[in-house]
Amino acid sequence: MKKFLPALTANLSAALSEILLLAASAWLIATAALKPPLSALSVGITLVRAAGISRAALRYGDRFLSHKVIFKLLDELREKLFRRAAARLPLKSGRAAEGALLHELTVTADLLKDFLPRVVLPLATAASVTLLLTAFLWQTLGTFALILPAIFLAVVIFSLLVNFGAADDSEYRAKILDFHGVDELKIFGVAPALRKLDAAAEKFGAAQTEILTRQVKFDALIKILSAAGICTILLELSATVGKVELTVWALILLAALELFSGIPVAVRTYKKIRGTETPAVENKVAQDVATDFAVELNDVNFGYDAAQPVLKNFSLRIGRGEHWAIVGESGAGKTTLVYLLTKLFAADSGSVAVSGTVAAATSTNYIFSDSVRANFEIYADNSKMAEALKICQLENFELDAVLGEDGTEISGGERVRLQTALALAKNPDVLILDEPTTGLDRVRAENLVDAVIADSTKKNRTLIVITHDLNVAKKFENAVELL
Repeated sequence: MKKFLPALTANLSAALSEILLLAASAWLIATAALKPPLSALSVGITLVRAAGISRAALRYGDRFLSHKVIFKLLDELREKLFRRAAARLPLKSGRAAEGALLHELTVTADLLKDFLPRVVLPLATAASVTLLLTAFLWQTLGTFALILPAIFLAVVIFSLLVNFGAADDSEYRAKILDFHGVDELKIFGVAPALRKLDAAAEKFGAAQTEILTRQVKFDALIKILSAAGICTILLELSATVGKVELTVWALILLAALELFSGIPVAVRTYKKIRGTETPAVENKVAQDVATDFAVELNDVNFGYDAAQPVLKNFSLRIGRGEHWAIVGESGAGKTTLVYLLTKLFAADSGSVAVSGTVAAATSTNYIFSDSVRANFEIYADNSKMAEALKICQLENFELDAVLGEDGTEISGGERVRLQTALALAKNPDVLILDEPTTGLDRVRAENLVDAVIADSTKKNRTLIVITHDLNVAKKFENAVELL
């Protein structure tokens, strides 16, 4: 609340200056209608000018302070949401959970940053002005002045009780996600998908329009009821005050009516913020476990879906400096094993232990669009670049040529070998290569594997190669097949 106090004070001051300007203007107009001497109006004219200048200055100060507070809070909010997302990634549940986090980082962040200007300031200012005016009216109307806070409370309570819901956008979002399959659209044509998307969009738009219509009707009803309460107060005032005072009070209470009209929107925004929940995407953190082996897995169970385990009671021990091939059909869990060994994921049960530093080359490793040299500077030990490129048969590569986004300017085979070279240049204790011969001809593939094995033998490095190529697997002294 302390963070909001300067903005709240500025907003309240600006609102009061506007009421003062209306009151001074009303008094001046009503008094001038009685045709008094010009000198009798000089005080009123001065007051109107002063109120107008103060209103402009205070409105500027209000926006300056509010924006300053909002931007500071937004920075804190972004950092908080980023840290929360970073702690949960990567997500076993895949795109669905990643989409939920993306929603939190965008939509939820936008809602929360609006908490100050769209919830706190309208409600706090309306409440403060209501209490202040009630105190002034009490001197003239007594308990009848309580109509004003009664209006405020009624508007808040009705706004809290009435729920408009939200338009269901699940079908619309699902149809948008269908466009992710670009290749499928090329095959079957874009027109059918567009028709389905248009239908889902129209349905979603109609639902939104219906909700908006109900909101507009509710806001109009609230304004009518508030106006009825204001008119009741003015009727009571007309019996106790003169015409000039009544004119002043009429404009002041009209200003209060405008403040009340913003309450339903503020309450709806508050309910939206209260309704935003952190996506339930728990992700276990991999723990460091001591081992006398280079790699040790004991009774490991892991699955992206609890009903369909990928690895079940899996155990494996790899000694320091040993070379192993992990073979198996697609979907057997080879790449999942890489994720466990690199601690991107934690086992559902059992233990995974790796001794020393680890480097892995997989198809998901990102190649930066800059040059080969720049990628080595980012990823690895730049002094090992020449040796690593030679082992991977890339010694003739132009080191400063632009590679394109994720290596689009080089061939698939060159991209795979560059990923292997980057992993080698890290000089790890354990090197893991996931399908390092993808996109290579038979001779080049065998030369690459032979060179990596020779380098690992010379450096007493533990080598694990994930492959479905039995010819590659035969080159290793140890192998395990995932079923």
